[in-house]
Amino acid sequence: MKTFYNSFFTAIFSLISLSFSYSQEDMYKSQLETVYLQNAKEVIYKNTFSQYNNDLIALNEIKFKKEIKNLKGKNSLLFFDSNKEKIVLEKASYLKIIRKAANRSKNKDSFEAFLRNNLPQLSNQLSQDNNLEELYFISRKNTFNGKIDALPSVL
Repeated sequence: MKTFYNSFFTAIFSLISLSFSYSQEDMYKSQLETVYLQNAKEVIYKNTFSQYNNDLIALNEIKFKKEIKNLKGKNSLLFFDSNKEKIVLEKASYLKIIRKAANRSKNKDSFEAFLRNNLPQLSNQLSQDNNLEELYFISRKNTFNGKIDALPSVL
């Protein structure tokens, strides 16, 4: 019988405290104002992706297999650091993505779309990068489909 009274009083106490907390929540909700979040401009602290793109363009001919092999043993990383996000990617992985994008795309727009799909974190920066067209043409020359496109037509 003693446990019945204890559980009964515990249940009643729980119901009273629960109803009190709900009434307090409604009171606070009525006092709060609507908060609007402002879409702040992204401030970039470090972007080694665009610098690496410039370095690849300066090579004027990218030998993907050789470059990836040279970077394999090294732990060389690319960084993108801003007030909104931080991205770290290995150079070898980035080169593989560029090679795949250049091989599978027919023009600069599809190249950029492929990069955006595979690197969604960098989509804003890729749209602002002016060197993507040059990077596409230089990297397309040394891909399988680029070499086939360069062959003269026999028909």
